[in-house]
Amino acid sequence: MRQQFIMVGVGLIVVLISNGCGTSNQLAAEIVYDAKAQIRLAKEEAEAERLAPQELAEAEQMLSRAENAMSETKEKEAYRLGMRAHLKAKVAEAVAIANRIEAGARTAEEELALKVQAVEAARHDLEQAERELEQLCSTPEE
Repeated sequence: MRQQFIMVGVGLIVVLISNGCGTSNQLAAEIVYDAKAQIRLAKEEAEAERLAPQELAEAEQMLSRAENAMSETKEKEAYRLGMRAHLKAKVAEAVAIANRIEAGARTAEEELALKVQAVEAARHDLEQAERELEQLCSTPEE
């Protein structure tokens, strides 16, 4: 009976260890997949290749390292690197969006400055026309 308990205990330990490894491997695979998806999103939706190339390159390097760790069955390292790749890709996306908005704001400021100049020129022309009209009205007719 005691041997049966020992055998059941050993079997339980083996099951727990194998489940633990499987879970760790699954978590690492999921975060690596999420990192890939986030990098794709940063590229396609936020144009990170053009607007945040350094941040995107860092995310891709981290993803590559995570994939290498996965292939070497270093699940904890793969998970950690995958998480970093995912976060770096989110940063790349945010930087790209911020850069796009900033560029749009600069363009709007430039357009506004041109419109202000046009208004000032029109106001100057109006004042000049009013002065000329006033001179014409104050000149006696002959």
